[in-house]
Amino acid sequence: MRALIVDDEPTARQYLGLILGRIGGVEVVGEAADAEEAFTLCDQESPEMVFLDIRLPGMSGLEVAQALNGTETPPWIIFTTGYDEYAVQAFEAAAVDYVMKPYDQERIERALQRVQKLRSEGQESAQRERASEALDRMAPKLTKLPIRVKDVIKLIPPEDILFVEARGKRVFVHARGVEYPAPYTVTRLEQKLVDYNFFRANEGCLVNMDKVKEIVYLGERSYELLMNDKNETHIELSRSRARALREVIKEGM
Repeated sequence: MRALIVDDEPTARQYLGLILGRIGGVEVVGEAADAEEAFTLCDQESPEMVFLDIRLPGMSGLEVAQALNGTETPPWIIFTTGYDEYAVQAFEAAAVDYVMKPYDQERIERALQRVQKLRSEGQESAQRERASEALDRMAPKLTKLPIRVKDVIKLIPPEDILFVEARGKRVFVHARGVEYPAPYTVTRLEQKLVDYNFFRANEGCLVNMDKVKEIVYLGERSYELLMNDKNETHIELSRSRARALREVIKEGM
């Protein structure tokens, strides 16, 4: 199985990687120190299993688990932590296991056996559904988008977001004239903002339709969106998305 290790302590990540190497049958596809790195590696590597510390800088491990459980192919979650106060919550969340530090090879083997048993019994879908529902109950119901800026978590109201864009390997949220680097993919943000009138303008850009001033025809079936900000930002519409937007406009007329 492909596994990702998420822990803000380098020595803890290294130690767990060594244990998994000794056990065999597990390929560690990456290590992450925080939520942003975890999401990026999950998108890139598609691990089947995530060893997840609960206390992380920025978003907690419980919040990370909630986000991962909302993806199309969620990984199995094994919480690893030095704190026992979250054990009840973790088991209520139907996580595969909750492993206390300092852990040893025998304890990690038992966690892996739990995963293998669930897979062999065909309980993946039900188990993950219960995990997702329970984590939803545990995590705060945020109507704002949490974004870490240095040592502060900014809570951005969706209605303040002008647009989201991918540049290179990073994603940025533009809100009230400020550009925030975000620990999400554009697709994940599209899922999070589905109830707030956002539209995928092109592969790497998501726009708040309530902030669109005009739809500009450029000729030869090309369009762009003129945003209602002081810079009058222009955002290109891909041809496939232009067709989708035309259908939306027709339905509204």
